[in-house]
Amino acid sequence: MDNTVCIWNVWSRDKKKACALNFHNAAVKDVKWSQQGHFLLSCGYDCTSRLVDVEKGMETQVFREDQMVGVIKFHPDNSNLFLSGGSKGHIKLWDIRTGKVVHNYNRNLGSILDVEFTMNGKQFISSSDVSGSNISENSIIVWDVSR
Repeated sequence: MDNTVCIWNVWSRDKKKACALNFHNAAVKDVKWSQQGHFLLSCGYDCTSRLVDVEKGMETQVFREDQMVGVIKFHPDNSNLFLSGGSKGHIKLWDIRTGKVVHNYNRNLGSILDVEFTMNGKQFISSSDVSGSNISENSIIVWDVSR
């Protein structure tokens, strides 16, 4: 809630904070490491996803949206791609090399709760929550990445 991503040294005896990254302008909702471990992707209430070079402690890219971003996930086979899902039910596939959206996945969903790629990376699964006046519906959808 303090807009900070903290990296902790879990191997030290007193588990000291290795560094604090203060790039977000509002609360952070999700954080993922790149497969190689050199980059960190975070997202949050400031309607952005942010890519940070951890070794340099520098923000390298900001991906802006029109919704609070609640969940992010790197593609399992291509670390240049990641999914973001947010409060308006929009899911986007981003390309880090261009900083642009490769594909939008929209289906009038409620807030996206989570996304997960299948092992082969050709599909992903999303879960969402649609809350009405007295009703709450959850949906799970399998999406084809190539479409």
